[in-house]
Amino acid sequence: MKTSFQNVADRTRQVEIALVDDHRMFLDGLSEVINALDPAYVCTGFASPRDALAAIEQGRHFDLVVSDLVMEEMNGVAFILALQTRRCTVPVLIVSGMDTLPPVEKVLRLGALGFVPKSAPTAILGEAIRSALKGDIFLPPELWSVVERNPKSPRASASAPAAAGEEELLGARQIEVLRLMAEGYANRRISEVLGISENTVKTHIRHIFQRLNVERRTACVSKARTIGLID
Repeated sequence: MKTSFQNVADRTRQVEIALVDDHRMFLDGLSEVINALDPAYVCTGFASPRDALAAIEQGRHFDLVVSDLVMEEMNGVAFILALQTRRCTVPVLIVSGMDTLPPVEKVLRLGALGFVPKSAPTAILGEAIRSALKGDIFLPPELWSVVERNPKSPRASASAPAAAGEEELLGARQIEVLRLMAEGYANRRISEVLGISENTVKTHIRHIFQRLNVERRTACVSKARTIGLID
C-alpha cells in the first residue's frame, strides 16, 4: 500500500509494535489491521501483559506498545506502571472498548501517548500510531473535548491567558499548527503538511484558541507573536 507520509516512506527498518490484549480474536484482528496500515509495521501479539513484560525484560525491542485497558491479569494502567518500574521508555498507546467514559486523564498522566476507542475507524488508529511514534499525544476529537473540560487537566487551563515565554502551555504539535496558521495555511493544507487529519487540526486550533483566550485566527497569531510563541 502506497503511503503519502514521507516520514514512513523514508524508514530504513521495520517498526516493531507489541500488541497486548487478552482476547486472542481481537489481538489477531488488530495485528492484521495494523500490518495493513503500513508495510513497515511488524506486530507481535501478547495475550498476557506478563508475557509482554517478560519479552521486554529479555531484551526484545519494540518501537511502540499498543495495549488494551481492561484485562483480567493486569489492566492497562498497571501495565504502564510495570513498564515504568522496569525503566522501559517505549511509547504506549491504549486501545479500549469501554462503554463508560474511559480514564483518559489517568493514562495520559502516567505517560501513555494516546487513547483510541476500539470502535474508532482504522484511519484514526493509523493516525494515533503515527503520532505516538513521533512522540506526540493523540486523542480522537471527542476525547480531547472531555480532557479540555476537566479543570484539573494538565492540558486544560483553557481560560488562563498565556504569559510571555510560556511556550510550554502549548505542545509541540500545537506550536507547529500555530506556525502554519501564521503563514496563512488553511486547515486542509495544515493537515497535509503535518500528516494528520483535518479534524485533528481543528481540535488543535480549538485548543490553541482556548490557551491564548482568543476567538479568531488573526487574533491568535497576533497574540502568539506578541508573547513570543512564534516569530
